[in-house]
Parts: sequence; C-alpha cells; structure tokens
Amino acid sequence: MPVRDQVLGGRYRLVRELGEGGMGQVWEARDETLDRPVAVKLISLLSGGGSRGEEARARFLREARITARLQHAHIVTIHDLGETDAADGKVPFLVMELVPGESLDALLRRGGVSLSDAARWGAQVADALTDAHAAGIMHRDIKPSNILITPSGNAKVLDFGVARAADPNATADRLTQTGFIVGTPPYMAPEQARGHPEPRSDLYALGCVLFELIVGRLPFQAPDTVGYLSAHLTEEPPAPSTVSPDLPPEWDDLVLTLLRKDPAQRYANAGEVTQALRRFEHAPAAPAPSRVRGPVPPTAVLPEPAAAQSPGGVKEAIERFLPPAVLAAASAAVIRPELPMSLEQGYTGPHETIPAVVYVILLAGCLGLTAALTPRTSDAVRYAGYVATALLMLSTAPFDDDDGRALLPLAILSCALFCFREHRSRGPGNARPLSATLAGFAAPFVALIPYGTGFGPVLDFGYTVYGTAGSVGLVVLVCLTALLTPQSRDVARKVGYGAAALCALVAVYKIWLSLEQDYKFDGGYVGVGALAIAAYCYREVTTRRAAPADSGSSLVGQLR
Repeated sequence: MPVRDQVLGGRYRLVRELGEGGMGQVWEARDETLDRPVAVKLISLLSGGGSRGEEARARFLREARITARLQHAHIVTIHDLGETDAADGKVPFLVMELVPGESLDALLRRGGVSLSDAARWGAQVADALTDAHAAGIMHRDIKPSNILITPSGNAKVLDFGVARAADPNATADRLTQTGFIVGTPPYMAPEQARGHPEPRSDLYALGCVLFELIVGRLPFQAPDTVGYLSAHLTEEPPAPSTVSPDLPPEWDDLVLTLLRKDPAQRYANAGEVTQALRRFEHAPAAPAPSRVRGPVPPTAVLPEPAAAQSPGGVKEAIERFLPPAVLAAASAAVIRPELPMSLEQGYTGPHETIPAVVYVILLAGCLGLTAALTPRTSDAVRYAGYVATALLMLSTAPFDDDDGRALLPLAILSCALFCFREHRSRGPGNARPLSATLAGFAAPFVALIPYGTGFGPVLDFGYTVYGTAGSVGLVVLVCLTALLTPQSRDVARKVGYGAAALCALVAVYKIWLSLEQDYKFDGGYVGVGALAIAAYCYREVTTRRAAPADSGSSLVGQLR
C-alpha cells in the first residue's frame, strides 16, 4: 500500500491520495526532477509475483507506451511509466499531467448540466476519440468518471486504453477467470459485452454519457452487472425526449444513432459526432435536467414521440412522398408508350424484353426506396437504394434507339432524387456533406456516355461469353463504387478491383477484335469501362484514406 512521501521511480514523491478504484489508486505527486505537480496512477490490480504477474505487467507497460503517444488538447497526457516495489510484488504505475477541476461524474452528482455544456463536452470527447482512433487506440471505458472538466470549462479524457492494458488475463476479451470486465457495464456497447469491441464501441459509450447529461439518468436501469449487459444486448433505449419532454427533437436523432445495437448503423467515426455536436453548442438554452432517482423497470416500454407532434411533420411528409409520386406519374406516362413502341419495332427477343422489365422494376424500386427514407432508416435500406439507382442508370443502355432514349431522363431524375433525399433524410445529428453522398454515384453516371457519343449500348448480356463477363464486371464495379464508405471491408474493396480487372481485360479484348478481326469498335463499353475503373479507383483511395486506423499490434490489434 503506497504511503505519503513515498518516492516512485526515484523522482515522483506522493503528496496525497486523490481517489481509489477497481484498478488501483490515484495520487497527487511531485516530480522532483522537473519540480512540477503530476498525477500518479498505481495499478495495484497487477501486483504480485510469478511469471504470470510479470507477463501481465510487461504487457501493461508495453501497451501503455502506445497510449502515451497521444498528444491532444482534450486527452490527459501520460508523462512517464514504471514499476515500484510493494509488499506483494511489483506494481506498475503511470505518471500523468495533473488536471485541475473535477470529474464529470462528480459534477453530475451535484445536479444537471445545460444542453450547451453537454454539446461542448461531448464534442470535445468525440474530438479526442477521433485522434485516438486515428492512432489505432480505443478507450474501451468512456464514462463520466473518466472525463475531467477543467476550471475553464473544457473536457479532458483520461485512461485511454488502460482498461484493456490492465486486464490481468490478456487472452480474454470479456469476463476473465478473475471476473474482470474490460469496460463499465452501464456504458458498455453490445459488441463489447460479447467480446468484440471496435472503435464505434466508444461512440456507443459516449451516447450513454450524453443521454445521462441531457436527461439526468442512464438510458438503461438495472440492479446489477448482468442486468446492464442484458439491457444493452436486447432492449431498445428510450428516446431522450420521452424522458425529458423539454429536449429539442434533434437530440433524439443524435443520441439514438449513437445507441444503435449494430455498430454499422451508428456514426461512421468520431469525427462525424464532433461535427454534429458542434452544431448544438450554440442552441437555445434549456432547463438543466434533474437527476432521476430510482430505476425504471427493465420491461417498461416508453412510447416513441408521435410524428404529428413534430412541427415539420406535414412539410416532411410532402417532401418525402410528393416528388416520388410526381416522378412515378410522369414515368407511367412516358414508359407506357415508349417501351411498347420499342418492342413493336422488332425488339421481341428476350435480349430486349428482359431489359424493359428490369428497367421498370428498378425504377419502381428506386422511387419506393426514395419515399421510404427517414432519419432512422437503416444502412441496409440506404445501400439497397444505392444499388437500385446504380443499376437503373446502367439498365438504360440497351435502349439505344431514338424512342428508347426518352427513358434516360427518368433514370437521371430518379437517381438525383434519391441522392437528394438520402442526404436530407440523415437528420441534424447524422448529416454529412452533399458532396459525400454524390461521390458514390460517379460511376453510374458514366452510363450516359453511349448517348453522348452514339457508340451504342454498353451491356450485352447473353450475346457472347466475353460480352456477358464484361457486363457483369461493369455492373459489379458500378454498384461497389456507389456502396464504398470509409468503413468498407477489404473483401469488398478487393472484389471491386477484381471487377475492374475483368472490365479492363474485356475492353482490351474488344479493342483487339476491332484491330485484328475487323469487328466494329465497341467504343461504348471501352469508354464507360475506363471511366468506371477510374471512378472506382478514386473512390476506393479516398474512402480508405478517410477510414480511422484500427489495426496493428498489441492494443491496436485487438480492435477488430
């Protein structure tokens, strides 16, 4: 047990104990070499002898060195680390900057906070997470007691990676043989409770903290650890406004997005959370929530706010349903004469009738998905819309006669409408630049090339083996270009490059046929293929660069 005036590492003299937790004690100390105050955290959990204890301490110090690289205005800096002798063996310790102020946990115990403070502190924590995730470091234990509020009103996060590094059983990601939990159950993401944490698990924990800040209680109430873990895994959180009716509805979108069970349905990264919260910093002040004492029964179901209660409900309904309805009516007027006319002019084989049916199905699907978009629409539905619009653009290629080309404007308008609605439907808390939405649709628009050049149709399913292969490759390439995000897996990216290689081979083969076998030059496919490959490569590189680093060795390697 450390005592006052004990010197650690030959330079850090303990002054007074600041607190004690499950991992050890925190002391104010004096750095006698640099003559400055510091904070020292002793990890008594890892004390003890034997090879297993030595291995655990060595791993802790190794991983602590990784987290010590973080230098950020809203992260408590680690100055030094080491080991000291104790009665039951050696104890590792961390030396950190001594931050004046108090923990967010202590502030919450005294009463509620304003919405502007909650937004500012949340944005600062998210900014710290952005920097840490970019360095491949997860926190794993975001909670109010790990967030310090300085006298100037700024938030600083401490203990990055300490929870994982201090696990005495490094091979277990969940409950270990000693009962140690990596994280705090009331704030633990479902995937973290299952033993598969990832960077967006920190965003879930931040969502729990924000819920507590703006409402005055946690999203789930439970009597014990098992109850909290069960709630995070199986129960849906209430909308904050159903617990605190004075809250602006924008907070519901932001917090509920952070608290989604599926990490893929949360914000893509902490940077997006920072941007969303900064828009709330200067919102009109609202009464501070009072602390709600007493648990809410786990089986209680709190009602969702009715759509009619939203001031913009009618306007939203008009914006959501009217444009697709108008476009559907216009489509019925155009498609009715155009497709039969094209078929009457000799297009009676399956190569012509099938594209006509496919075009109608894709157009209906695209308009239906456009009307279905809301701020809470899942990513799966949005991805389906991306694919439908990409295929709709390509499906116009077989209609290269003058009458069939009249169908092209419908596809362009449908694609543009989906892009606009997909962007607008993301809600105030999950918005992103319109350019980011449009970027994924670069490749579908290259299907317009045949109509500008007069080269003819791009796709020729079923006519030849190489033509079918090239058409499949182009469809896959265009769809993957529309679907790519910074979180896309390497498997999807490799499939895209495979499709690009296939398109390139078919294009080269068609050029060879035109030069050596006197075939008509297929400029439509070659031109579209080249642009589609370029669009995919550009999109793949930009989305990969935007992705947070989440792989590597040691602590970094545990992120996936």
